Amino acid sequence: MVTTVFGKGIEPGGMELEDSHFKEICPACAHERALYRIWESAESGAIDLHSSISCPACGYKLVDDEEQ
Repeated sequence: MVTTVFGKGIEPGGMELEDSHFKEICPACAHERALYRIWESAESGAIDLHSSISCPACGYKLVDDEEQ
């Protein structure tokens, strides 16, 4: 899903925000299929980068900000 944002401080014509999902090694248990997400949000005209990790094998979770 692509989100396009407009507003003060953002490129004229808008900007598409990133929302990527991929599987990689878990930092806690080394399970090979931990779910990683990297996404951007637009807050007050600034683009903020967020990330999260979730491992189905050991239950490890790391979210740097509230997931959207």
